[in-house]
Amino acid sequence: MNRNLLFGVIGATLPCMILLTIASSCSGPGTTAVAPAPPQTEPAPVPVEEVAFDASRYAEVPPPARVVIEHDAPQALLRGQTDQNQWGTRQGFRIQVLSTRSKEEADLMSGRVLQWWITEREQGALQQLQPRAEGSPPVYQDFSEPYWRVRVGDFVERTEAQAVLAAVRAQFGSAFIAPARIPMR
Repeated sequence: MNRNLLFGVIGATLPCMILLTIASSCSGPGTTAVAPAPPQTEPAPVPVEEVAFDASRYAEVPPPARVVIEHDAPQALLRGQTDQNQWGTRQGFRIQVLSTRSKEEADLMSGRVLQWWITEREQGALQQLQPRAEGSPPVYQDFSEPYWRVRVGDFVERTEAQAVLAAVRAQFGSAFIAPARIPMR
């Protein structure tokens, strides 16, 4: 090969190679060999002396394992049965005379039913139909939203309520028998 040609090729490529070497070394982080850091050794743990806990040093007595709470609440109330199994009441019947949304109308009807009951009892008509008609007149206003209900009587058996129903219907035409919680006798 010709010497001049060889020096021409080397002379032309050499500056390019130098520029590429410089450019590649400045273009970003290079890979350099770093010697690994020597492992750090932790200091050896200091032995801790075990100490047993002695509760006798303290004057307080620990609480009992189980606490018992005593109360006077009825069991039915504790079970969430506030409307059921009420003390002193049982399932029975009453005669419903009126159901209305008006408190004033319920008050007027209660007065009329109360007066009718007292008059019938004084005349002795109720004694034949219901022997337990003595005492305070059993006229009630029950509110179950949105209605006020006027009811009369505390009947244990439906047959007792049916015996009085005809007399109540003679005065208050649309009366009917309704189940209700009544006082125990």
